[in-house]
Amino acid sequence: MKEYIFIFLTATIFLSTTFTKSFSEENAFTINNVEVKGNINLSFNRETYLNKVFLKSFNILMSKILLSKDVNKLNDTKINDIKKLIQSFQILEESYNKDLYKIAVRIKYDDLMVKKYLSKKNISFTEPENVSALFFPVIFVNNEIKSHEENLFYKNWSQVILENKIITFILPLDDIEDTLEIIKKKNKLEDLDIISLVKKYDIENYVFCLLEYNKNKLNVYLKINFNNNKISKNFFYKLENINDIESVNLIIKDLKSKISDIWKQENLVNLLMPLSINLHYEHLNLINLEKLQKALHKIKIINKYSLTKFNIQNSLFKVYYYGNPKKLKTELLRFGYLLGNSEGFWKVYLNE
Repeated sequence: MKEYIFIFLTATIFLSTTFTKSFSEENAFTINNVEVKGNINLSFNRETYLNKVFLKSFNILMSKILLSKDVNKLNDTKINDIKKLIQSFQILEESYNKDLYKIAVRIKYDDLMVKKYLSKKNISFTEPENVSALFFPVIFVNNEIKSHEENLFYKNWSQVILENKIITFILPLDDIEDTLEIIKKKNKLEDLDIISLVKKYDIENYVFCLLEYNKNKLNVYLKINFNNNKISKNFFYKLENINDIESVNLIIKDLKSKISDIWKQENLVNLLMPLSINLHYEHLNLINLEKLQKALHKIKIINKYSLTKFNIQNSLFKVYYYGNPKKLKTELLRFGYLLGNSEGFWKVYLNE
């Protein structure tokens, strides 16, 4: 009898509570070590340099959480508007060395304010989540495959740095068996078993990049896997000399930006179109139920949720989230839960 009274009281508390998450509590955006410097002269003004730091940090943040095509939409953002989005800042270093002034600052943005600002501008954003991926570049020059030592895209890939880096790329080893397999399937890329090439590196995410250079034209074929979402993309560049390091580095930078955009697209959040979903969960005990609630609270794209029905073995949650069911499914899987749809009903299962 005591156990049933406890369950009844617990259910009463759960059912009367809506769990709302504050984005500012969980996802404050911090831009570290933003540095500017300049000459000290009669017109020197410290506030001017602080404003430069704020502007630079804002541009870095926007390039990190927005698609490239949307970044330019905020080029005219006023410094006073930027300051309203800043929660706090910390001066890491400040020096007056002869005629040179230098300042480095850590800026913490209030992401709730940032997202409201983007919402007013009708711009979607992506959660700035860092990810590791194997980058597997293969290049054919005039139909001849080149080794890693001859491949500038392999040699220079790690040297070209994006300020808004969100993907850590890992380069493969030079393997003769891989090379022979790629040569064999070069004209039938769809038949190439990419999984067999990348599985030895024990990395889930990968970017397989086939480059073909011929007659001053570079064709790029990308086969990408991000969180089990497979994407194919094709690009081409005009390139007069495949050994021109400066030109190759510009292409590398552009490719990195395009790949980053693909990753961002997978995590895009539209604040203007929140979705809701009813999730049914069968649980063995209250501990299992509590674990699911903790997972829902940690998932970034979930705005709020409530427990609408409850008994000893079954619960029904109303969940409000940003994104799409596919993204919600991926996020739940990270916390050990499977999301399935059966005859129009969404169910959550432990991934055992």
